[in-house]
Amino acid sequence: MARHLKQQPAHMRRVYMMRRIVALVIVALFVALVVISVRGSHQARNQHAAIATSAASSTSSAASSPAPSASSPSAEQSSPKSSSPKPSASSSSSPSADPKQQAEQQAKQEEQRQLDALAAPLSDDERSAILASAKKASEDQGKQPMQMVYCVSTKGNVGSADGFADTVYRVLNNEHGWPRSGVVFTQGDESNCTVTITLSQPELVPSFSEYCSPEYSCRVGSDVIINKKRWDNAVDDWLKAGGNLAMYRTMVINHEMGHALGHRDNETTCAGEGKKAPLMQEQSMFLKGCVPNPYPLDDEQWTTFVGPNA
Repeated sequence: MARHLKQQPAHMRRVYMMRRIVALVIVALFVALVVISVRGSHQARNQHAAIATSAASSTSSAASSPAPSASSPSAEQSSPKSSSPKPSASSSSSPSADPKQQAEQQAKQEEQRQLDALAAPLSDDERSAILASAKKASEDQGKQPMQMVYCVSTKGNVGSADGFADTVYRVLNNEHGWPRSGVVFTQGDESNCTVTITLSQPELVPSFSEYCSPEYSCRVGSDVIINKKRWDNAVDDWLKAGGNLAMYRTMVINHEMGHALGHRDNETTCAGEGKKAPLMQEQSMFLKGCVPNPYPLDDEQWTTFVGPNA
């Protein structure tokens, strides 16, 4: 055979060799395919076995775990969301009041209480008791109390004068006010009054004098005019400085009556930051660093008024 191959031409030998190589490649590919097939089948069997084992384990675990009971709440029952109460509509829409708002509300309530107390109707016995207290305040200063008789009136659209009249009586005879200067006050009628105190519509205040303003209260001769706008609203800067409406009404009555007793505007002014403003300082217009004050200071406790003994 070898001799036969050697005798064959060279190109025939190459053809023969190529055929053998092709045959060997085919055989190798076949063997590789068989091996791959066997391995794939083995891996598939292993995966099926693992899945079956896992399923069996899960089934066994599910079968052995106890069912939920009243003493063993479910995850949904034990979660914070389901166990905590839901906020009510009122609690969610009504947050806690701000401390500043609470303080403002309390101050407003106290202001209204003071206003109501000043304007409350007075019986004859109550008037007598207030007057007796005023006389004692004069005597405690070593002064014989003199009596000033005043009348109360209104001008324009200002409503009833009843609450106004009772407020005026209480303010003028307060033991911290002008009684310490030796003057007490009684309300009379038009036939015997020394001073008339009028609650006036703002636009009509200048009708008493061209020097009076529709913005402020005024005094002209024997007329003490209280501006209804200020009576109802006071002055913003005065309120922001610590006063309230009840204090303002007290201040404006005492200030304007002070003119009838011989005092003039701004005869003394603020003595220093944070001190009480003198009563006769025009507090409605400026405070100059002082705090609101509704009563005459010690050095303002004097009068040029001369009247009968009370």
